[in-house]
Amino acid sequence: MTDTALPDGATTSTGGTVTLVVHRRLAEKDYADYEAWQKKVAERVSRWPGFIERELIRPNPPHSVDWVTVQHFRDASSARGWLQSAERKNLVDEIGDRFIGNDEVHLFTEEVKHPSEASSVLISSKVAPQDEARFLEWQREISAVESRFEGFVGHKVERPIPGVQDDWVVVLSFDSEKHLNAWLDSPERSALLAEGADYNEQLKLTRSSYGFGFWSGRKAPDALPDPVFKSNLLVLLMLYPIVFLWGYFIADPLFDSHGVPFWLSLFIGNVVSTQLLGWFFVPWAFKLFGWWVKRGIPVKTHVLGYALVVLVYILSMALYAWLISLRPAG
Repeated sequence: MTDTALPDGATTSTGGTVTLVVHRRLAEKDYADYEAWQKKVAERVSRWPGFIERELIRPNPPHSVDWVTVQHFRDASSARGWLQSAERKNLVDEIGDRFIGNDEVHLFTEEVKHPSEASSVLISSKVAPQDEARFLEWQREISAVESRFEGFVGHKVERPIPGVQDDWVVVLSFDSEKHLNAWLDSPERSALLAEGADYNEQLKLTRSSYGFGFWSGRKAPDALPDPVFKSNLLVLLMLYPIVFLWGYFIADPLFDSHGVPFWLSLFIGNVVSTQLLGWFFVPWAFKLFGWWVKRGIPVKTHVLGYALVVLVYILSMALYAWLISLRPAG
């Protein structure tokens, strides 16, 4: 659903606008309550100075299991003002105990660089089960303060994954190293860390140059193995079956056998395969193998991921060899 308002002479022009994107995950039984709560949020934010419009995107399994709210503001100060406002905090407190899974807040401005160029830190800490609700509330307070700082891109909280990742991990991104350091060295952050001292005893901070993207060619010194290499393997995992099945079921019987030039058939096949990869299959593969492409996982998890990828390669080749064997000779 989309709610639009144009306060204080704001327009829907994209020039200078700022987008606030929030991902939330809930149990299916809470969907109706969440939609009702979102209507209240829509009514409140529509009166916020500088607000332009918003869109609520429902989960669409398996491609997306999160509720995504996209809010457009006239400028950065309007978006950051809403993000850190007491009004928004009170609204979140009403339903915050329903949130499960990861917690993500992203602020996109015209000045923000490509996500793969962002400077990031991974902050891990151990949280006792009875403290999880308070920890998440504390993280929301932190993200609201972070949003006031120049260059803020995103704040993502990842829950522990049994057998893969024992700690809570916060992925914090700014558009440059300079802006990231300004936040890390700020008195505001020091005060918040003191407030959450119970979660900081085993806190670890690791720098990364990847932001939230996979397609950067740069490599962190301690990266082993390289997530870009894994990402390329996942792309191939999706590309190979698409190209083969297109050629077997469409290009050969419909194009090649009817005199369509090879160069044209190849171009059409590439157009179709790239669109299918970009919009559907590659995002799905990254979500399915999200536990494997991240950094800092145990060696056995790396090995398990490679073994699964190789197994799917072998099964794919065996299936396609069998299909080809069914065709009459000559």
